[in-house]
Amino acid sequence: MNGAGREDLILFYRAIALSGYKPTQFCDPENAIAVEKLSSSDKILFSNGAIIASYTKEQSFSLEKGSSIMISSPSLTSKTHRDRATELAECGWRLVEETAANGVTSTTQVPLTSEEFLHPKEGYHLPNSTFHDDVAGHAKDILTRRYANDPTVGVFRDLLVEWDIVGQKDHCPDTFVAFGIENKDQNRSKFIVKNEGVRPAFVLEVVSPRYRKEDREIKVLQYARTGVEEYVIIDRRRQRGQTIEEVLGYRRVEAQYQPITPDEEGRIFCQTVGLFMSLQEGRLLIDDASTGKRLLSSLELEEANLELEEAKKTAEQQATEMAALLARYQEQFGTLPEDNSTV
Repeated sequence: MNGAGREDLILFYRAIALSGYKPTQFCDPENAIAVEKLSSSDKILFSNGAIIASYTKEQSFSLEKGSSIMISSPSLTSKTHRDRATELAECGWRLVEETAANGVTSTTQVPLTSEEFLHPKEGYHLPNSTFHDDVAGHAKDILTRRYANDPTVGVFRDLLVEWDIVGQKDHCPDTFVAFGIENKDQNRSKFIVKNEGVRPAFVLEVVSPRYRKEDREIKVLQYARTGVEEYVIIDRRRQRGQTIEEVLGYRRVEAQYQPITPDEEGRIFCQTVGLFMSLQEGRLLIDDASTGKRLLSSLELEEANLELEEAKKTAEQQATEMAALLARYQEQFGTLPEDNSTV
């Protein structure tokens, strides 16, 4: 391979590395490789991973035909990889397998497009964050316990929904509730509306920053079209140095969504599940509409039970200490005098 070919090889590697991958192994189809275009700081590695040397452009080396090599360049900074990792986390990603002309296959993470985010397929990795996960998980946890004893109500998270409408592509809601289902506990890889005989009645989505328009506008139209009775949107963002928190709700009226007006406390009334929902300091608050009580997650209930247990232990310890003090008093002074005072 001549010098220009060698440079192409390096550029090929750098393109791969910029996509967020570690050095990619590939085969050199020639008997020898010139390293005239290789910078002195780049390193050549044989397939066993051992660093051979740092080469200057005056030096060269040869490999037998079909040898596998990897190239490592310090010009690819950790910041580049961090930026790429951030992009993939915010956009979501899917894997693409490519085969080069020399027959070597590589797998690349490709950011999701708007269309792929709206209508993901099995194996797609949707964007996520700790806030996103906490809110969606909190809603799923509370709704699951709310309908734990009802075999006809299913609560699902991150499950693909296949609609029964011609031309309507799949969705993958963060959390949704479906009423009137059968075989509640069966394992599902997809919620197929035609087979289930019912459709999601309540859908909750946490806004993904890279796809705010998709969550707040496009899905409003699409969920209304698919027959979802209520659609709740949780959004938290920074704007002009301030944190904006919103809970938006839509209820289907005559095949069209109408906005749900928040109450004086900023809560959205979700009629389908009988709950009020609001967002405060990054926490999703859920109240039972019939009792007015705040519903706690499994973790919050566990913490509350632990606090009760600690309080009980403290009270028992104090009672024991008081009994010991009383016993010592009686030992020294006898029985306490009776109180014969009258009012």
